[in-house]
Order: sequence, then C-alpha cells, then structure tokens
Amino acid sequence: MQPLFDGVSPNTIRSDQEVVELALLLPLWQAVELEAAASRRGMTTGQMLRRVIGELLASQPASAVS
Repeated sequence: MQPLFDGVSPNTIRSDQEVVELALLLPLWQAVELEAAASRRGMTTGQMLRRVIGELLASQPASAVS
C-alpha cells in the first residue's frame, strides 16, 4: 500500500497551520457511538478524533511517528 503523505522527519517542525482532510469510513453504529461519546464530553466528533490522534502520537517514540 502506498503511503498517502511523505514521511515526517523527526527534525520537521509541526505546524498547526498546515492541515489535511482525511476521509473516514465507519459502520453507522460506530459513527453514532462516536458522536454520542464526543457529545458527552462537550466536544464535536472532529475535536474528539483530533484529541485521540494527538494523544496517540504524543505517546509514541519519535521514530515510530515517521
């Protein structure tokens, strides 16, 4: 499978100014549950996904991210 993006060098400065839109296909029940879980936390689905992804990547060693 081809990567969607160029690898990120550990020396690359992460910028919140650059964004990429990702399509995400989920079974309906997962989308409904995800929206409900986000709502219970006072967030949108997008906010919750960004937080989960950010926490996941922050917990990984730098070499595993690229």
